[in-house]
Amino acid sequence: MAAAARQLTTAEDRRTAARESAFRTWGPRSIAAASRHARFLLGTAAATLDWETLGLLSFEEHLQAVVPLDTVAGQHLELYYTDQGGTERILLRVSCVSCPSQHVHEVTSLEQLGLLLSQTPAWQSIDPHDGGPR
Repeated sequence: MAAAARQLTTAEDRRTAARESAFRTWGPRSIAAASRHARFLLGTAAATLDWETLGLLSFEEHLQAVVPLDTVAGQHLELYYTDQGGTERILLRVSCVSCPSQHVHEVTSLEQLGLLLSQTPAWQSIDPHDGGPR
């Protein structure tokens, strides 16, 4: 009986150590994964993105990070990375600064990100053909 109790205690100690290790490495793993996937989708332009961890969900299997792009013309723009169960996605979130409105679009390429940005109300303030950000 004592041997069985020791085995259970040892197994639980190992699981606890593994959870603590995963917790300590979750943030760096999230940022590294977001950077890698952004470079894959967006090319070398993504190297300048400064990803940050975003909260802590089920850290053992759900990596996530965010990079704020800008707040322009009342619109807050950010890229959100998520890897849940091996499915990596980058989303463009466009939210209204003064209202609860939010739109989320999946980003699949640099060209598609440009198209999504051009459809936001903020585009007139950041249009590179019109001199860039004001």
